[in-house]
Amino acid sequence: MDSVLVIIDKAPYGWEDVFSGFFVEIACLNRQLDADVVLIEDGVYAAIHGQNSDDIKFPCVGELTYLIFPEGNLYVYEDSLKKRGISEDDLMETIEVVNSKELYEITRAKEAVIKI
Repeated sequence: MDSVLVIIDKAPYGWEDVFSGFFVEIACLNRQLDADVVLIEDGVYAAIHGQNSDDIKFPCVGELTYLIFPEGNLYVYEDSLKKRGISEDDLMETIEVVNSKELYEITRAKEAVIKI
């Protein structure tokens, strides 16, 4: 296996899924795999710029996303953003928004897909 896509669909706080997904991604990159992450459904909240989790005493996932770059890509599914009223201006600068066709192509290009 040479390439992996990690799909995360849970909100970043109150679940361990986003942290787990990012750590899987980082582990894949450390093994020189072609690995990317796509955030869909409530997972898109992990891509919002300026997160501050101090009040809930939880590590900030926003800082973790920067460990993926520049080796991996972080994609956000456009339809999930629209359904949650999130604009591209609300996202971190390293995020790439993809539509359904682009998501299909990204998924097809990977040998393995891991849904966290």
